[in-house]
Amino acid sequence: MKNGGIEWIGNIPNNWDVSKVKHCFYISKQKAGDKNPTILKLARSAVQIRDISTNEGQLAESYENYNPVKVGDLLLNPMDLYSGANCNVSEIEGVISPAYQNLRKKVELNPKYFDYFFKIQYWTMAMFAHGRGISFDNRWTINTETILNYYIPFPSFEVQNSIVNVLTEKLSQVDELIANQEKQIEKLKEYKQSVITEAVTKGLDKSAPLKDSGIEWIGEIPESWNVFQLKNISTIKTGHTPSTAHIENFNGNVNWYTPSDFVNETIENSSRKISEYALQNEGITLFPVNTTLLVGIGGTAGKVCRILVEGYSNQQITALMVNDKVDPVYLFYELTASRRYLKDNAMYTTLPIINNSYLGFLKFVIPNIETQKQIVDYLDEKCGKIDRLIAIKQEKIEKLQEYKKSLIYEYVTGKKEVV
Repeated sequence: MKNGGIEWIGNIPNNWDVSKVKHCFYISKQKAGDKNPTILKLARSAVQIRDISTNEGQLAESYENYNPVKVGDLLLNPMDLYSGANCNVSEIEGVISPAYQNLRKKVELNPKYFDYFFKIQYWTMAMFAHGRGISFDNRWTINTETILNYYIPFPSFEVQNSIVNVLTEKLSQVDELIANQEKQIEKLKEYKQSVITEAVTKGLDKSAPLKDSGIEWIGEIPESWNVFQLKNISTIKTGHTPSTAHIENFNGNVNWYTPSDFVNETIENSSRKISEYALQNEGITLFPVNTTLLVGIGGTAGKVCRILVEGYSNQQITALMVNDKVDPVYLFYELTASRRYLKDNAMYTTLPIINNSYLGFLKFVIPNIETQKQIVDYLDEKCGKIDRLIAIKQEKIEKLQEYKKSLIYEYVTGKKEVV
């Protein structure tokens, strides 16, 4: 091994060279000139065809100025070098936004090897160190000149091919292990959903006589249970965004929930905060602990969570605060069971909408308060066990992802020799 002479390259095999991007690639800046081209997007997994009919993301007025992409082109995202760190070799032809850097080879090389190299540069934050911008987490960008002068290791073409072949095989094996863990997680989630649904619609006493609930998705329920419209057992309230004209509204530590906070089934801290000033000047009454929040619009419409700390929300979220007939955690579990029904029966414009009027007239089955608490205790224990199994499998996935990164690093830098 020898010192590559560049900090982010480190030691490389004695027979490898060090070059610059501009000596191996040129940046294609053609214009498509095509009114109906195949639009591409740079996704984490691959360069993909973008379905613009869904109206998702930013749409261009015209795609004539987009850059043509050929098979084998290496696409880099020079923007948002922290959250947007990504690159991939295209296996399809089309056009892509000129915001991306399109590296096209001008010497004999395997672009996939350099894709692996630049992935390492993103992961280790080496690309980030060469960026510029207003702030680290907002549009931290690497410019074209810096990319062209970026130092890269350059083993022989044969070694590049060997490294790509070895990594393709080994990473495929790791991906298969990851996919297996993901399938097991999905089965556990499905099982958990069935456990919740069974408990809140049939109860824990399997010998209890049943009656028709009159609710299609629920079917029969224990005879002693009652049916209520949601508006008769809870207060339904949608949040809002405090006025942005007053900066004081957002200089505080009061939880202000948005759909992005719905990562887990319970939330203790929101990513965004409002102030006591906002509470006083906008007449905000905080939602109490154990309030169930429901996303009322968008791709995650129908998703629910339970708050562990009092707070407020934006206008995309509806809060359901129960009366004394209902245990708040029981309502959370019942809404969890009904999520698919809620979304399937939502109104649709371009996005699903679950409005408060629709929610209010929905019927739910409610046992007496003692039975509710028994069901809550049962589900807390049962779901907790399932969640722990899911967490173990998620940890395995994270370790496999790290192993993938270490494999790429060791082969691409020559630390691990191909045989």
